[in-house]
Amino acid sequence: MTPQTQVGERPVEYRPRAVSTLVPESDSGWTVKRYTVSSFRDEPAEDVLEFARRAVRMSLPAPYRTLPAHAFSVVHEDEDACYVVVGWWSRNRLILHTRTWLADWDALSSPVEAPAYATACIWEMAAMAHERDAWVRHVVQPDRPDFTAYLASSISGPY
Repeated sequence: MTPQTQVGERPVEYRPRAVSTLVPESDSGWTVKRYTVSSFRDEPAEDVLEFARRAVRMSLPAPYRTLPAHAFSVVHEDEDACYVVVGWWSRNRLILHTRTWLADWDALSSPVEAPAYATACIWEMAAMAHERDAWVRHVVQPDRPDFTAYLASSISGPY
């Protein structure tokens, strides 16, 4: 199996998958919210979490000098491979930038950028939709952004 030929091509039957929020981490001047999706367990193993951290480091630009820099990652364990969506908010806090990475299970130390402009699957989008709503509710709409409330906003359960 090569990830380049499998993204969006492998037949998949929809069944809810476990989605959860992990504790945010700091990385190179960014605060990163972390989500997990799995087709077969509640929490990913440490090598999967490290795969997500590596994808974050490969994606994020230099942090903003005078503004808080916030990002998120969604690591997804699927039967055929492991995927990570990395998203970060622009300086004006209205634009989301993303990159998506994947790796075969035996190559988690070598993320490959997703081919054909693939962004996210329906399970990863559950976390992304939550991110959008939390960002608007806690950062964009208030007179003063409440980053603590934004970072505390989480989801978990089957999606």
